[in-house]
Amino acid sequence: MAGVLGFALASCVQNTAVNPELVAASDVTTAPSRVAITIDDLPYVMPSRTSPEDGLRYTNQITAALRKHGIVATGFAVGQQINARSLHALQAFADAGHTIGNHSWSHPDYGTLTRDAFFEETRRTDEVLQQWIDEQRFYRFPFLREGETEATKVAATEILSELGYQNVPVTIDNDEWQFNADYVAALEDGNGEAAAIIAQNYLAHMKERTAFFQNLAIEELGSDVDHILLIHLNRINADHFGTLLDWYDEQGWSFIPVEEAMMHPLFSRLDNYAGPQGLSQIERVLGGKRE
Repeated sequence: MAGVLGFALASCVQNTAVNPELVAASDVTTAPSRVAITIDDLPYVMPSRTSPEDGLRYTNQITAALRKHGIVATGFAVGQQINARSLHALQAFADAGHTIGNHSWSHPDYGTLTRDAFFEETRRTDEVLQQWIDEQRFYRFPFLREGETEATKVAATEILSELGYQNVPVTIDNDEWQFNADYVAALEDGNGEAAAIIAQNYLAHMKERTAFFQNLAIEELGSDVDHILLIHLNRINADHFGTLLDWYDEQGWSFIPVEEAMMHPLFSRLDNYAGPQGLSQIERVLGGKRE
């Protein structure tokens, strides 16, 4: 995934200055485009450290932000995290009109799995999700890692096809998960000042990543594409994703469902990357990571 631009929590606590690289990125502008919103790790991130009440609250905050902009999002659920504690949050996401997809049973790196293990990871979650999945059957690889060799890529494609799933890659990859870890740690330490700095840097990072991948498509592919943004259902997005959506709106972007984004020719182009990294689909088409 994209290199971490945020600074460590320790520096936040000791330093009240905002990361200057991200301050510059916070004023970035983009050309109007189209983007689908996808949300990983449903029901919610860090379930062992998150109460059912907080998990439901984070879900409701994110779905409220989506509703404000008329967005139908696609969320990808980890099967073993769906239980009595988290069920209400997952149901709330579905009840808000959003699509739920398969994100494996235990969130493993596909590169560590045998063919049979990948099949079982996908099948078990498929069984759990039956009440939420209908004709739209979407899959998201954990860590965006789709196979280290051409043979393992083909094997995954065959298994997903057998189970009736369509892989949903991303174009705008980012490290909001790292900002969330630092943000939660700051809040748990009672350091609101550090949390506010991390939130500001998170927003700047997301804007910079958006501009980076838009420019990469234009420069390397000849034109912009319909984008798919990756975020996670976590605390920092519950508190601040609405502000990011406002920015997209101000930049002239329109929000589309993932099935519409997937109709763009980018997603039918040959994937030229096999390896251990999780990459944007733009980078996969280009054959490797770009920075």
